[in-house]
Amino acid sequence: MAAVADGVEFLCQLFNREERYSKTPCKRSGLFAGYGVVYTLFAFSALLIYTKFSDKDFSAILTVGSLIQCLGFLLLTLKVRAQKSVHGLSSRTLEMYVLVFFVRLCSTTRKNGYIPVDRSGDHLYQLGDIISLVLAVQLLYCIHKTHKSTYQAQYDTLSCMPLVPACVMLAMYIHGNMNHSELYDTIWTTALNLDTIAMVPQLWMLTRVGGSVEGMTSHFVVAIMASRACSLTFWFYGHEEVAEASGANIAGKQIIIAHAIQLILSADFLYHYLRGRLSGEGMVLPEAVAEP
Repeated sequence: MAAVADGVEFLCQLFNREERYSKTPCKRSGLFAGYGVVYTLFAFSALLIYTKFSDKDFSAILTVGSLIQCLGFLLLTLKVRAQKSVHGLSSRTLEMYVLVFFVRLCSTTRKNGYIPVDRSGDHLYQLGDIISLVLAVQLLYCIHKTHKSTYQAQYDTLSCMPLVPACVMLAMYIHGNMNHSELYDTIWTTALNLDTIAMVPQLWMLTRVGGSVEGMTSHFVVAIMASRACSLTFWFYGHEEVAEASGANIAGKQIIIAHAIQLILSADFLYHYLRGRLSGEGMVLPEAVAEP
């Protein structure tokens, strides 16, 4: 119970106005206790949602993925606020996720073709994206304003913004018909295409930095991977519903491929993460080769 009390005290201090603008990092013991409280609250919330706000339909796995994604951004936010540092965070990845969430919400808040069919798809699924969007925006504010001095811009050099027009064009030509609207089907597929490449700048940055990776940064990446694994699981069984009258189902296969690419791109990172966790030595990436 003492650990729980320490965690609650840490979270209260973290969001205190004076502490928010302090430049002194929080103690590691309080930080770990705070993380424990967050994980406990997340588990309790997930259980509550499953029992009270869901029909326990298989499609609820999409909501689970949305909540895990939200957890990843929340842990990252706590890490930044506690350590007063954005060390190891990619602004370019966060910019992509802001775009992903905004575009996807333009579809999922208006149409129900690509959301869970049970009660969790009415509001909770979208709420995960809304909270993630807000957290991503405030993390960008920390990177470029409050903790700008700790941002490693020299390593965050890979931008996916030039690929945005290609993602839109691909969505215009290949998309499903679940929303029964050319516009909203294209919007949802555009978000999917953007999501496929959103994590690449973060992985690139960590590879360039090399060495030990901070726990919450690695947990953030793994949380996003777990979220996308939930989505892949759903669409692996549900992509046949995307098939059009022709029966070719190119759009359904494209959804599977997009999710698979996200996991494949992060496979090497996951290997080093699991290796570090099992060895108990923390996650360590190979040292980057020095530039001439």
